[in-house]
This record gives sequence, C-alpha cells and structure tokens, in this order.
Amino acid sequence: MYIYSFSNITQIVKDKLSDKKILLNKKINRSDNFINLTLAGAEQCVKEQKLPKDTSIYIASHNGNLNTTLKVLDTIFIQKKLPMPFNFLNTVNSIKLFYIAKRFELEGKGIFVDSFESAFPQALVDVRQGKSVLLGVVTEAISDLNLHREKFGAGEIVESSRWLLLSPKIIDRKEIAKVEEFNLQRSTTAKNLEEEIFLFLESDKKEFDFQGKSLSFQLQKS
Repeated sequence: MYIYSFSNITQIVKDKLSDKKILLNKKINRSDNFINLTLAGAEQCVKEQKLPKDTSIYIASHNGNLNTTLKVLDTIFIQKKLPMPFNFLNTVNSIKLFYIAKRFELEGKGIFVDSFESAFPQALVDVRQGKSVLLGVVTEAISDLNLHREKFGAGEIVESSRWLLLSPKIIDRKEIAKVEEFNLQRSTTAKNLEEEIFLFLESDKKEFDFQGKSLSFQLQKS
C-alpha cells in the first residue's frame, strides 16, 4: 500500500473557532463547522487529482460532530422544540461521507468510524483489492471553549483534519511513502498517535515506525 498525497490541517483554538469556509475551494450550503473542517482537509489532500469513482472513503473521529449535536440536543431537551432539519441531518455520521463523495464524484463505499486504528486495516483490505482509499481523521472543538475544557480537560484546544490518499502502486506516478510490515496486535504500551504519521510525512525523515494500541506498521519514503 502506498501514500500518494496527504494533508495536515491543524489549528490551535485561542478565543473562538475559525471560519472553515475560507479554507474551501467550493462553498457548501447548510454545512457546519465539522463538515467544513472535513471537506477542507480532503480538498487539500486530493488537490486537482481525479480520483477513481470506486475510491473508498473512511472518516475517523473520536467525538464526531460536537457543536451541531449539542445544538440539536439543546433544541429538543431544553427548548422543547423540533430541531431544524439540516441541523439534524448534519449530526448523522453518514452525511459527512455524502459531502465527500459528492465533492469528488465518488461512488465507492464510505464508512465512519471512531479512530484511525479502526479505519486503517479496512483501508489496507481495499487497497489489496485494487482500490484507492481516501482516509481522514477529523477532530472538532466545542465552540464554548470553557465547556470543551470541562468535558475533555484540554489545556491547548486543537482542531484538525488530517487525510491520506492510499492506493496500490500507480504506474508512472511517484509515491510519497510505502506502508510495510503491517501487523494487527494489541498493546497496552502504544508509542504513537496518528498525528505523528503526518508530522513524519512533512519532515525530512526517511522511515517511521507506527506502534499503536491495535496495529503497527512502517512507513518508508521513496
């Protein structure tokens, strides 16, 4: 399996969440912060490439769409009203996959999971079957920063949208890195977070060993 492109959008939140729409090449109506963050990372990864229509999409997010979910819950349980239709739709995980598929005209499968380590082995299976995979890891912050710190105990609040374009070997195109020595294994002493993969891809280092809680692999740059 090869990495042909990647993106690493990371924003430290100081006073308030930024307007992600300014990062998008194509504006989306009725989207929210999470969807815009997701699309921004995917656009930076894909750039002007034309992806195969059967490209698979995997989105991993531990907490998912926080702000719109809180808005909908407040409307239902505090205001005792029905939520706005698009607010409700935007809380559904599959809608993020729809936005990505529509943006890049894809017809492959799409799966939303809770972590990078859940998505990566499934992506490997797809690539071994000859398919390309667009894999993203998205983290949104709660717009009420005090509430975010209360719930997650975070000192530094960070939003991120990190993406990989994975594929079998493409003739006449140079890859960024190759995935080797992949193993599924449980570990209570995981050494790496997925963000370190993207820091490696941005660096001048040639090799990186990822050792997570449930898998390990080596990245070898060309």
